[in-house]
Amino acid sequence: MGFVIGFAPWIVFWVLVGNAGFVTAVLVSFGLTIAGQVFQRLRGEPFRTLEVGTVAVFAVLTIAALTLDENVLERWLQPLSNLGLFLIALTGVLIGRPFVREYAEDSVDAQTAASSGFTYITTAMTWMWVAAFGAMTALSMIPPIVDGDATIKDDGDALSIICYWVAPFTLLGLAGLVSSVFPNWFDARSKEVAAREVVDVPAPAAQPAPQPDIATSGLTIVAPQQTRHDESFGLQVTGADPGAAVTVTAGGVDLFGTSWSSRAEFTASADGVVDVGLQAPDRGDWTAADADAPLWAMSPDPTGDRIPELFVPPVGPWQVVLEATSADGLVRRTVLRSPEAPGVATSELDIAGRPALLALPAGDPPAAGWPAVACFGGSEGGVDSQRVTIATLASNGVAALAYSWVDEESPDSPEAKLVDIPLERFGAAIDALARTPGVDAGRLTAMGISRGAEGLTAAATVSRLPVSGLVLVSPSSVSWQAMGPDGEIPDTASWAVGGEPLSWTPLPTGSLMPQLIKNAWRVHRDIAHRTPSLLRLHAAYTAGLDAAGPTAARLPSELIDVPILCIAGSDDQLWPSSRMATELLAARSNPADELLTLEDAGHLIRLATLPATAQWTGGIAFGGTASGQGLAQRAATTAVLRFAVRVPV
Repeated sequence: MGFVIGFAPWIVFWVLVGNAGFVTAVLVSFGLTIAGQVFQRLRGEPFRTLEVGTVAVFAVLTIAALTLDENVLERWLQPLSNLGLFLIALTGVLIGRPFVREYAEDSVDAQTAASSGFTYITTAMTWMWVAAFGAMTALSMIPPIVDGDATIKDDGDALSIICYWVAPFTLLGLAGLVSSVFPNWFDARSKEVAAREVVDVPAPAAQPAPQPDIATSGLTIVAPQQTRHDESFGLQVTGADPGAAVTVTAGGVDLFGTSWSSRAEFTASADGVVDVGLQAPDRGDWTAADADAPLWAMSPDPTGDRIPELFVPPVGPWQVVLEATSADGLVRRTVLRSPEAPGVATSELDIAGRPALLALPAGDPPAAGWPAVACFGGSEGGVDSQRVTIATLASNGVAALAYSWVDEESPDSPEAKLVDIPLERFGAAIDALARTPGVDAGRLTAMGISRGAEGLTAAATVSRLPVSGLVLVSPSSVSWQAMGPDGEIPDTASWAVGGEPLSWTPLPTGSLMPQLIKNAWRVHRDIAHRTPSLLRLHAAYTAGLDAAGPTAARLPSELIDVPILCIAGSDDQLWPSSRMATELLAARSNPADELLTLEDAGHLIRLATLPATAQWTGGIAFGGTASGQGLAQRAATTAVLRFAVRVPV
């Protein structure tokens, strides 16, 4: 109703100005403007820039109609009125009250109206109207400038008809069409994009029956029969003719039954050997010599039932089928990659009513006890995402605890999981690990990933955690605003201490709107090509850091009195972890701090060598190239293990 009242005087004016006297057209429209404002006040509606501006413009037009010569009005009244509309719309945007937003707020809830995405869309649409009114003004000025005798009432002059009427009102109609069609189109397409992101997680699938080994030629595959995810792989093919073309493939099935595979072609050496750790392929899914490349270069089967997503290893041993072919025949062999060493004991725990997993190394603890790491995953919640991490640590003689610090979604709190999370949870998990029999409490490290690293850092700044060091993977240097499934939650913190919210930095998700519109435009093509519609959140987090500047809710890392190891990828597309890791350590002066920046790595850096070609999940891009991730996984594993077993000074 408000939008109709705001434009009603203009519609009446445009109808009357070409069919009645100028004074009549202006006075009737001005009277309708005043009446509309009275009606709006009686209804308790607020003042809006379009309506207030319309009153001012028609007041000016009334004076002009009563004082200017008829010949002047015939040439300039239309440009003057269009200029008035242009100035109204432009002024509204410049003072932060775009008229589209003022009317759109009536049709959405308060949380949506306060979101930066809503702000972005309504501001952009108001700028569209500014452009339309500006073009209308420019077009309607052409006749009196080009032809001094042209008037608004010329019905035989093509220039007057086109520039006073046809072209301006065509633009007006197009702007109106976009305003009416775009919201519904964007909403419908966005729901299609969201539907692709929220897919029921399939039940875990059993590993397929082992394929029989085959040897139809003199080729032999040399590879360890069983290794762990954190151990180097290594693959050789022997018995080829010198200079022969040899194709090497590796394949396996993930936790949910999706097939993954990699392929590369080599030229056998003079002694008939292909060694993937020493020899670059001639062509294929990787380009440089790398012992682990057949694993990290695996890609998901694009023809499967599921849209390819992040590789999730099976809970038990992962069967990797290796094949080598040449002109002489084929050799096939199946090897196993396991998450943990034999004898590692993993058990479920309850810590203050929250789930946890404890992994202890095989055998009896040394006299001083095992070094230990308390592991806090990201906002994905639960402990399953940390199973491989704690298995890797325990396999290398480090006791490890995975703890679920995130509130799981429930019917009672469907809005978000990351809202006012008590920082005391981090200390409770660390205390529980320190009390575990066999653990050396003097060599206890806490490791956080992504939002878990943010929470761990925040907890370490508000209280002294009983740890000898912190490992922060893809960390944050500030405390961020709470997030829900539909974006940022206005006026809400992610963290709380002692029941009080921790100060937070706003997250302007409106900066993601260009990506959201692009994804909406492309969703049907993405569906047809079975490719994900990805959102790169890096833009929003970077905009938040830039906008907040030094006044951001910075995490005072200088208050943490133990060494910190920060690990970040240079191609993190979720948030600027490399920048924030640098900021965290720059505020300190501890010579034992370390910063490991991994080139071409993304947000998710795991302590295992796993397929790395699909670095996304739930429509959120993590970033990183497959080769960058492969190298990063090895480097991060080495760095964390070294940091965890060191003797504190």
